[in-house]
Amino acid sequence: MRCLAGLAACAAAASAYDIDTAAVGDKFWGIGGLSGGGATSRLLVDYPEPQRSQVLDYLFLPNFGASLQILKVEIGGDSQSTDGTETSHMHTKDDLDVTRGYEWWLMKEAKKRNPNIRIYGLPWAFPGWVGDDPATGKPSGSPFTYPNQTSLYIKNWVDGAVKTHNVSVDYIGVWNERASSADYAKSLKKTLADAGYDKIKLVAKDGGADICDSMAADKSYAEAVDVIGLHYPSDYKNYSVCHSLEKPFWSSEESSSYDDNNGAACWARVLLSHYVLSGMTSNIMWNLVASYYHGTKWFGTSMFNAVEPWTGHFEQFQVMWATAHVTQFSEIGWNYLKVGSGSGQLAKGGYYVTLADPASNNFTVVMAKISHAHAPCVRPPLPFEAVDPEVATFALAPGIKADTLAVWRSNYEQEDVPAFQRQEDVKVVDGKFSIALALGDHVTVSTVRTAKRGAFDDIPASDTRFPLPYAADFEDKPVGQEAAYFADQIGVFEVHADAADAANQVTRQMVPALPIGWADPGSNGPMTLIGMKEFQDVSVEVKVRLPADQPRAAGCVATRVDQMWVNGVALCVNASGGWNVSYGGPPQSGHGGSQEMIRSGAAAG
Repeated sequence: MRCLAGLAACAAAASAYDIDTAAVGDKFWGIGGLSGGGATSRLLVDYPEPQRSQVLDYLFLPNFGASLQILKVEIGGDSQSTDGTETSHMHTKDDLDVTRGYEWWLMKEAKKRNPNIRIYGLPWAFPGWVGDDPATGKPSGSPFTYPNQTSLYIKNWVDGAVKTHNVSVDYIGVWNERASSADYAKSLKKTLADAGYDKIKLVAKDGGADICDSMAADKSYAEAVDVIGLHYPSDYKNYSVCHSLEKPFWSSEESSSYDDNNGAACWARVLLSHYVLSGMTSNIMWNLVASYYHGTKWFGTSMFNAVEPWTGHFEQFQVMWATAHVTQFSEIGWNYLKVGSGSGQLAKGGYYVTLADPASNNFTVVMAKISHAHAPCVRPPLPFEAVDPEVATFALAPGIKADTLAVWRSNYEQEDVPAFQRQEDVKVVDGKFSIALALGDHVTVSTVRTAKRGAFDDIPASDTRFPLPYAADFEDKPVGQEAAYFADQIGVFEVHADAADAANQVTRQMVPALPIGWADPGSNGPMTLIGMKEFQDVSVEVKVRLPADQPRAAGCVATRVDQMWVNGVALCVNASGGWNVSYGGPPQSGHGGSQEMIRSGAAAG
C-alpha cells in the first residue's frame, strides 16, 4: 500500500503504529548532497588545513556528521549554471584534460572517507562543439542532435573519474532540468556499456515527471533508463505512471531552502513524506556546501557553510543534523517497511518511516512532526496540514527482539536548541515503546548504536570581509586550475603559461565558443569574480595581455557587479587603445546586452 495525497488511511487508526520487519517495501537508495549547479563548492578547495578536512569530515565521514551516502556532482560544461561556471574536461573536440576543476578532488575526498558512497554525475551545460555537425562544424545548439558525439563526451568524463582519479561512477544523468532524448539515452547507455561501464545506471531526467509519460510510450527508451529522478516533486501529485515503470523513483534534487531551522524542518519532512506519500526512495539535497560568494544566487541554501577560505571559518547547521537522523542509522540496500506496517502518517500530523536491514535484525524508525508554519520548502507549495503534539506508541511484530532502543532528537521550532542530541534509551515493554512528540520534533529510534554528533573545537573566528590588500601572480597554482579565490561566472579562467613568456603564469579565459547553456550561457562577459559585492572606495590594478591580431578584443575590470555582469561599474580597454566606462559589462558578440555607456575615449600613444 502507498498513501495517496490527503488519504486518511495514511495515518494509523489504532492506538499503536505497527512495525513488522517482514513487511518489506521498497529498497532504500540513500540520502545525498549535490556539489554543482553550479560552482557551489568553489571556495572550499582554497580552504587551509585542517579546516578543509574538517568540513569534508562533517559531510562524508560515517557516524560523524551528515554521513552522506550519495555525492552528486556537476559535469562541468563551461557555462553559468547558478552560482558560477564549472570547467569542462573538453573545451573543444580535440581538447581533453581530466585534471582541471575541483569536482574530481571532491569525489576523491568523499571516497577516502566513505568508500561505499555512491557517485552521480550530471551535466548542467555542454561545450558548444558537442552540438556541432561532426562533418561541417555547423552548430545545432543542442546536445542531442548528434547523440553519439555527446555520449563520447560523457564517456570521457567517466574515464577521467575511473582511470585517472580511481573513483567509480554509479549514476549518470541526462541534462539538468532541460530536455531529454530517447535517442541520446540509448546512445549513452550503449557507449558506456561498450567501454566497460555497463554497471553505471542512467537517471532521467532530473526534472519533471513528464519523463514517465515519455518512457511509458517508448519501451526502448524505458529500457535505457534505470532510475527516475525528479526535482522538487510535490507529494500531492499522482505518480502512478512513474511507478508503473517499476524503476527506483527518486527526488534527485530537493530543498533549496535556507540553512536555518525552517530549512532543516523542510528537509526532515520530505525525507519521510516523499516515501510515505509518493514512494520515493532517495533524496539529494541542493546544495552540499555553500562555498560561493555572498551576492550570488541562492546564497545560504545549503547543508553546510564554508565561505571564508581566508580565515578558515565554517558553520554547520541543523540541516546537516537532520540528514544524520537517517544516514547515521541506515545504509543503502536496507528496505523501507510498507505503509501501514512501519511507515505512514502520524495520527495527529507528521510522518514516520522504518528502515530495516535485510541482513541483520537492525531497524530504524524516523519520525518528524513539523507544524505547517515551518514545514514548507522554498518549492513546491505545501497544502495545509494540521499537526499537533502526540505520544506515539509503536507495536513491534512478535519476531522483532529488542529490550531497549537508542533515541536521538532534534527540534526545529525551538530556537537555540542543539540538534541531534542523544536521549535516554526507550524501553520496549510487552513489544511496545512510546515516544512523546512535540511540534518541531525530529526523532530517530534505532537498534543502531554507532551514531555520533561529531565536533571540532578549533574553528577559527569569522571575518566576512575579503582580506585587503590582496595580490595574485598565479605562480602557486597548477596549470589548468582556477586561481585562488577567483570564482568564474561567465566563461572559464585557468592558470596557464604566458604565451609571450613561458616562465610567467597568467589566468586565461579558455572557452572558445558559446556553450550550450542551462541558463544564460553568457550574454555579457566573460567574467570571473573575486571579493565582495559590497566593496566601496576600492582600488584595483590588473595587467592584461590582449591578442594583437584582434583589435576589438578587450580587457575589463569592474566593481560591485552581479554574477551576470548586468550591474556594476566596468572599465574596458581594447587592443587598439580604445576605452570605455559603463554600467554593466560588455555584451558578447551577437548579444545586445544591457550595458549603459558612461564615457569612452582612446588611450594616448
